[in-house]
Amino acid sequence: MIYLTPRAEAQLRELPERAARKIARSLRLLESVPNSGRPYPRDSPFAGSFYKNVFVRSRRWVYRVTYDVVGDDVWVRYLHPSRYPMAHATIASAPPDPADDG
Repeated sequence: MIYLTPRAEAQLRELPERAARKIARSLRLLESVPNSGRPYPRDSPFAGSFYKNVFVRSRRWVYRVTYDVVGDDVWVRYLHPSRYPMAHATIASAPPDPADDG
């Protein structure tokens, strides 16, 4: 099952329609193959999480989906454009929490 943290849910709602559709399709695929993403390096604040890059249009419009696999569930923590700093400490510091208010 795919779950979005409140932050990821809000980010998905704010995306342009084309990007949101493409990411929603990618999340459905991710539900089938959750370990298909790449792990973040051990020295990353996101260590222990995985990521998938979703190409919306050519190479210039790319979003990164950061997620954790917990048992059979996939928790999407964060959706951000590829230009966003990947080591943003306040975003990566805590594990996913269903009660997180974003």
